[in-house]
Order: sequence, then structure tokens, then C-alpha cells
Amino acid sequence: MIRRIAGVLSLLVLTAFVAPAAAELYQWTDADGVRHYTSDPDSIPEEYRPGARDLGSPRVREAPAGQAGSDPDTGMMRFRSGAPIVAAVAINGVGLRLMVDTGADRTVISPAAAERTGLGAAGDRQVRVLGVAGSAMAGELLVAQMEVAGARVGPLRVIVLDTPADSLDGLLGRDVLDYFTLTIDGTAGRATLVPR
Repeated sequence: MIRRIAGVLSLLVLTAFVAPAAAELYQWTDADGVRHYTSDPDSIPEEYRPGARDLGSPRVREAPAGQAGSDPDTGMMRFRSGAPIVAAVAINGVGLRLMVDTGADRTVISPAAAERTGLGAAGDRQVRVLGVAGSAMAGELLVAQMEVAGARVGPLRVIVLDTPADSLDGLLGRDVLDYFTLTIDGTAGRATLVPR
């Protein structure tokens, strides 16, 4: 019995001194212009390794005590298990709620949200949008500046397309997320966007 306890204690002491490995994040772009993200550099095809970017290891920026919800100045977002992560952003001083979508190449806002910001709902040119459910034509608008997590991003072109959720104004895609380090803590129900 004493031997078993000693063995368990030895194992606990050993695991206490093993530091968790910091997961590095790498970005690479394939021949079709599609951006890929991975924490395993060996999974990057050989021909794309020289152009791969080391994005570093995400670090959580702590929010001031007592803060809850989505804060556009600190980039801290609260969420519940199974619910989307929603970022507070502003275009032309108008607050919008965009779902963080790491799988979307482009940021999408609904026609109603585009109208509220004064950009107009139609878009200044038409583009084809490809998704998992097929393709569709959508408007595209130039946004001079978008405020996200205390930083200003822009100019950028956003897609104007109806979104399925009435409570959200669109999707925050990688065209904006690439300017930030996104850290998700599922246990704490908290995500943070930190400008790079």
C-alpha cells in the first residue's frame, strides 16, 4: 500500500514539473489563394513551407475585473457552451454584433446592418460567394475603417449578404481576424481578440 502511494506521489510530482507546450500557430496560403492555419508545421506541404508565417503562441489578455459580455475596447467576449462567439464592432460609429467565424475568408454584414452604418444595402459591386452550401451573388462594399477590440482595421471590402440569425449583424471573417490573435478559453467561456 505504501509503495502504491509513493508511486502515485512520484507521478504527481513528475507531472507537476512538466510544462505544457505552447502551441505555435502557422498560416500558409495555397496556390488557389486559400489561407490555411495549423499548429503542426509538418502538416504544411513542402512547397508552401518557405512562405508560411509563424503567428506565434496566442496569449490571453486579461479583462478588467467585473467585465462581462462583449467589450469592443478590450476585445474580450463572453460566450456559453454551444453558442456563437460574438464580437462588438463599429462601422461609422454604429455598433454591430458579428459572429466570429474563423472558417470565413471574408467579413459579411447583412443589408440591414450596412444600411444602419450609412454604407447602403446594395454594395458598389457584385461578387460570387462560395460556401459549403453552394454559391450566390452578393454585394461588396468598401469600409474605410472598422473598430474591433480597441483597434482600427481598414480599408477593407466586406460582403453584403443576408445572415440567418436576426440577432446578429453578420460574420467577422479572417480578413479582419488576421490582424489579431484570437484566444478561446472554453472552460471560462471567454474569448479575446488582441491586436498584433
